[in-house]
Amino acid sequence: MRQLHKALRENHHLRHGGRMQYGLFLKGIGLTLEQALQFWKQEFIRGKMDPDKFDKGYSYNIRHSFGKEGKRTDYTPFSCMKIILTNPPSHGDYHGCPFRHSDPELLKQKLQSYKISPGGIQQILDLVKGTHYQVACQKYFEMIHNVDDCGFSLSHPNQFFFESQRILSGNKDIRKESIQPETAQPKPSVQKAKDASSALACLNSSLEMDMEGLEDYFSE
Repeated sequence: MRQLHKALRENHHLRHGGRMQYGLFLKGIGLTLEQALQFWKQEFIRGKMDPDKFDKGYSYNIRHSFGKEGKRTDYTPFSCMKIILTNPPSHGDYHGCPFRHSDPELLKQKLQSYKISPGGIQQILDLVKGTHYQVACQKYFEMIHNVDDCGFSLSHPNQFFFESQRILSGNKDIRKESIQPETAQPKPSVQKAKDASSALACLNSSLEMDMEGLEDYFSE
């Protein structure tokens, strides 16, 4: 999600696979349909896209993902297994799992830029080499949060976000959330991350990236 957000901010556009993966993730942490339409439209307009072109070419797919068009299916955020096993990224794409779909050398460089220690990077690369992609992501989670054992089995990007929120809010006693792949949204009690300010703060801390402007879409 960090990779997708960075690409969106730099290019003011994402291809369909990226919009689906990141859009459903944002939906899962609390963006409403109206907020999502505003968020994507304003970002695409920054890339010099005509507002009418966005309305005609992109709004339908956003509404569709919220169950407001077509078969009225209310889509849920993608699980790790779905991201790993389906729709691999091609040239010009930014979606996918960085542990599964990144070249090992590029992954190493990315982890270095995230200030992971050389020993930690090697542990992660060894897990990736053994095709243990989710375990590699879990090891990354433990390293960036400075915990020896996170106490849960990581299986979903939204789970990563909410568990990170729990640590960063000061609750070190992590409990496993019941986020099931493709079947359930995060629990309503945490879906909006309590309020706009905490959601934005957690995005900044969890993903360690520039979320400039996103606070507008968490406002009441």
